[in-house]
Amino acid sequence: MVVATSSHQRLSVLSRVVAASVGGYAVVTLLHLALPALLSSPAYQSLLLAMQTGFIVYTLVIIWVFAAKTATHAWLGLLWVAVPLLVIDLWYLKQEGTL
Repeated sequence: MVVATSSHQRLSVLSRVVAASVGGYAVVTLLHLALPALLSSPAYQSLLLAMQTGFIVYTLVIIWVFAAKTATHAWLGLLWVAVPLLVIDLWYLKQEGTL
């Protein structure tokens, strides 16, 4: 039995794959920068914690992207998480004088 898929469905799956891989990587990278700014422990300990939790967060992002109702919801959810992390990162970099 051959099941025909529309180009819309194929683009939706492609969009979710890109969201899961690129968007998930971006969210985890922003998290790696934000956790040392939010935690009061020494920078190396905060970064180690961020890197260890990054694996869990990346896995959860991938699961969530494919569980979202539509690809648009998946992208909006990634933005909803990434924007506050980006604001924290920019604030931290400005405080450190590297921005």
